[in-house]
Amino acid sequence: MSAYSVAREAINTALSQSDAEGVDAETTLRALLGTITEQYRELKGVSDLKAVLQFELHNASGSEEYEFTRP
Repeated sequence: MSAYSVAREAINTALSQSDAEGVDAETTLRALLGTITEQYRELKGVSDLKAVLQFELHNASGSEEYEFTRP
């Protein structure tokens, strides 16, 4: 199982549990985002967190194409 599969499963579980408790999806996703940023900051520091968040925000539309060259 990939890290992305694990993350998606965790998010789906959290959304299902919050729905069962009457908590809306937006509130749950914001709580997850806040918790994730706290954990990442503790792991890698503020500058790495900023870089990761800037990358994600820059690519938020989902329609970006990435160039790469094979070694």
